[in-house]
Amino acid sequence: MSINWIYFSDTKTSPGEIKTLLEKDHSQLTATFQLERLHALLGENNQSVLFLKAGSLFNVYELSQEISALYPHAYIILIVQEGMEDLKKAMQMGASDTLRTTFNEEELSEAILHARKFMRHRAKMDHNPINLPKAEGKVFAISSPKGGVGKTSLTINLAVSFAKLGKKVAIIDGNLQFGDVAMYCNLKPKRTIYEWVKESYGRDHYPISHYMTSSEYDVSILAAPQRPEFFEGISEHHIKSAIEEIKKQFDIILIDMSTYLSDIHLRCLDLADEILLLTTNELSVMRLTQLYLETIETINLKNKVKLILNRYQKGQSLEVKKIEEIFGLNVYHILPDQSTVVLAAINAGYPFILSHSRSHIGKSVLKLSEALFVKNNDEIAVVKKDKRWNLLRK
Repeated sequence: MSINWIYFSDTKTSPGEIKTLLEKDHSQLTATFQLERLHALLGENNQSVLFLKAGSLFNVYELSQEISALYPHAYIILIVQEGMEDLKKAMQMGASDTLRTTFNEEELSEAILHARKFMRHRAKMDHNPINLPKAEGKVFAISSPKGGVGKTSLTINLAVSFAKLGKKVAIIDGNLQFGDVAMYCNLKPKRTIYEWVKESYGRDHYPISHYMTSSEYDVSILAAPQRPEFFEGISEHHIKSAIEEIKKQFDIILIDMSTYLSDIHLRCLDLADEILLLTTNELSVMRLTQLYLETIETINLKNKVKLILNRYQKGQSLEVKKIEEIFGLNVYHILPDQSTVVLAAINAGYPFILSHSRSHIGKSVLKLSEALFVKNNDEIAVVKKDKRWNLLRK
């Protein structure tokens, strides 16, 4: 795959470090200060990454919107003045990433790395025969037996990370009484899973997507009922049907699980391809996590579990090796403790993966999504054993 690296500046500023860094990796950058030349370059190759710096003749966001409309294949990295960096606005205008004009080498390297990964993923998608039926989506159950450990926050930011990788993503709020996924995204859904069960389950009135709420981050949400008492009308059969229907329409489905295990939630775990079990380095949380693991081991689901250690600080309580010994599982991924960033994002109703994409926690969640994406992109047939659910029902 050959990437067409392009640099445009209406201030006639030299690409400088961008060109130097790309040449070190044996990549060539074409710089232009003329809009006509830019259009010609973008039209030559459908694998184009554009560093866009404007502000003299053009508004950089408006120019990005125009270019993305004309050349939807282009991966646009905006270079903006200090204080003007707004990833939310950039995404709305068709850009994929932003850099401040005062960027350092690490930030530039990271932006180039993300661009390469995205272009590789898209190249693989482009080579898939268009007449093949769409593969069913992968289901991840995000779970923890303890509230307040960051489960919902991880679900939302992981979903946005998958969307940034070009996947079509859905979230099912599995906390049917007090779910707050929509609130975390600053959304007020008009339709929820309750309306779907009442109006469309078992009928051909509307597809389930009609009852999902779309966010500005390219993530669709099947929200929890608006009233806690409405959950009584929802059964494990409803949730099974919902998951199976959503799998046909989305690439990635994340279920934000409740802290308790009912028949509904056990069914979610059974239908999930992966169970991301979130824990922290606190004895009370680890004790409940151990009980949770013992419970799902009795129904032969422990093999699906990937242990995620959240809010980790070096020198804190137990070491990672000791935690792995306690649970009999390897720690699949470690998320750093950046409570200030996470809480600010929750209060703003805006994912930190966008507002603080280059923070330690932002980078860590993106790395987790990439690891899960690569693993689940390998088409390996797995025969599920029906006896799992039979064991559960005995």
